[in-house]
Amino acid sequence: VLLDPEARSVTLDADPFHGVLREPILKVLAVMRGMEIKHDLFPILRLEGMNDKIGQMSHSFPTVFGFFLPEYMPDGRPGEATLVAPEAAIMDMPKTVGFLNGMFSLVKYGLSNCNGGFGAFNGCREGIFSRGVGHLAFSMPYNEASDDDQAEAVVSKLSTLLTSGRLSTSNKQVIKSAYIKKLPDANAALRMAQQLILTTPEFHTTNTVKLSGQKREGTTSQQPSAKPY
Repeated sequence: VLLDPEARSVTLDADPFHGVLREPILKVLAVMRGMEIKHDLFPILRLEGMNDKIGQMSHSFPTVFGFFLPEYMPDGRPGEATLVAPEAAIMDMPKTVGFLNGMFSLVKYGLSNCNGGFGAFNGCREGIFSRGVGHLAFSMPYNEASDDDQAEAVVSKLSTLLTSGRLSTSNKQVIKSAYIKKLPDANAALRMAQQLILTTPEFHTTNTVKLSGQKREGTTSQQPSAKPY
């Protein structure tokens, strides 16, 4: 598979019709692996309530056909372009919020149940991981010539590990600015950068993201019908 021309083509990476949404549970495991989760006191990591929080858990598919319908087309522009996105079938707003809550909790508190976390124990002191089942051990101490050089090194490394180097220049600049504001506490700055990169479209998809530069159209308030329920 890795030697197939489609897998090696950089042209397809920029094709808006190419690529997929990443499955929620795979994103969770990718962060744990890339950010070097450490769990010395617990031989097995246990993720709690994942079906309710993100809509997916290993070996817990709802039917024999798996988690998704292959022909599912979401509303909006993908559906209008007759593109299928099976993974989008479980990505409603509660699951999206549940995923981000769980990931932010993992970054800030370790694997605990604090603020919607995926763990079993309660530990809600940021940067203190003793109450969690495990924590993300990845670190980058301050060792560059300037704050800007340090931010560039950290964000570039996170981009490589979490988005395969696809983080856009504009998103990289936003994360670098937020990182610098947290200095000189390099650990707090790293946690901020990790949280922000988990919200980027590059993290949630496999293709190269292109920004149009246009603002989204505003929505109009719906007038109540005045009809009884």
